[in-house]
Amino acid sequence: MDIKRTITQLTDELGEERVLTRTAIGADYCHDEYPGGSYAPDAVIEARTTEEVSRVLKVCCENGVFVTVRGAGTGQAGGSVAINGGIVLSVKGMNGILGFNAEDNTLSVQAGALLQDVKSEAAAHGLYYPPDPGEKTATIGGNAATDAAGPCAVKYGSTADYIVDGTAVLADGSVIKLSGAKDIIGSEGTLGVITELTLRLIEKPKADAILLLPFMDTETCVNAAGTILKNGCEPAVLEYMDTDIIEFSGNVTGNPVFPVELDGERVAATLMVVLEGEDDDNVMEKMEALAELAEELECLDILVGDTPTMKKDMWAAHDAFHTSMESGAKNAFEYNITVPSEHIAEMVEYAKQLGKAKGLKVMAYAHAGSGGMHIHAVSDGDKTEFKTAVAETEGELYAKCVSLGGGVRGEYGFGYAKKAYTPADVRAAFAASKNALDPKKILNYGKVAEIC
Repeated sequence: MDIKRTITQLTDELGEERVLTRTAIGADYCHDEYPGGSYAPDAVIEARTTEEVSRVLKVCCENGVFVTVRGAGTGQAGGSVAINGGIVLSVKGMNGILGFNAEDNTLSVQAGALLQDVKSEAAAHGLYYPPDPGEKTATIGGNAATDAAGPCAVKYGSTADYIVDGTAVLADGSVIKLSGAKDIIGSEGTLGVITELTLRLIEKPKADAILLLPFMDTETCVNAAGTILKNGCEPAVLEYMDTDIIEFSGNVTGNPVFPVELDGERVAATLMVVLEGEDDDNVMEKMEALAELAEELECLDILVGDTPTMKKDMWAAHDAFHTSMESGAKNAFEYNITVPSEHIAEMVEYAKQLGKAKGLKVMAYAHAGSGGMHIHAVSDGDKTEFKTAVAETEGELYAKCVSLGGGVRGEYGFGYAKKAYTPADVRAAFAASKNALDPKKILNYGKVAEIC
């Protein structure tokens, strides 16, 4: 790996201000949001165009230098961290909105455009971009690299469902269209660098309402989610929220929106259901249809949020789950996994018992339609002891997830944090793609699986 020659060549091509080395790199480029340590790259290259990305990769490929692509650094699995040194290729400056096509309702953007800006641009044209992962300051390229989804996945799917086309650069500097290389989407930067995307926008439903359904036990809550889906209620969002996370987050934020107790008894979990329609009457029809299921669902009540203020408060409370863990506890860690939806309750109870045995308080919420789970462990004890407890529980929790037919990749990707748990079939598939698209294995080396 001839890093010195690479830095010299790229400095000559791009200029000193776009090639950061030593102290100019700064701490932020050495980690993402995964609490796994700090890894300094040999240099950071700040690209602005597809052509510049192509030149960088061509030089790095010729010199055998590792390249780790990075957007906003909001990842939760260490995917944008240069754990083996080499170059960090930053695309955060490639944040342009390239244009809107009114004929087919598509929006073209650079990969560094932020999700919140994509959503705002869609809204400016009276349209809607549905994928809604929690971190709105993530880049759209990062969303594509992990095929991010979010609460709306139960109705609208994931990022990949909205990518019409785009541009990517392979390890040798070749520029290709994404329509001919769909494997790059969701490959976490190991097969190519996404530089531009053309996204499909849709009409936004004109009316919606949020319903909260509290339950006395976890299993009944999860079963109710399945019943709602089977009975054609067509929820746009179907969120499982255990009361421990509701209470903890509400205490931290001072925004106790969701029920903790009803009639003096503690609630076990609550479903947050979003119903959408063509107008208020259509939404009311769907609400009435769901209300007719109340006895079968065995919910304690149906609480309705149908004013702008109520809906805003409910979403704010939901979105605060993740951040409140970090601000409200001395130590916090998230296990992000996916299980078949019917096994959410079993997974929650297993995680709580596993954590309790290690001195951890475990709380969870989940996308009950798609099975994506966010399991949080917190502690106010010694940090070293906390890390040890997390490490000891991680393998057991992931093994349980797999035994239930789930996947440890979750919504955040494998990164380097979970590569030890990458299933054999995934490793084999990545090996074949890696050998075809990046035979020198310079892109995001050490992520997803050892072969990547």
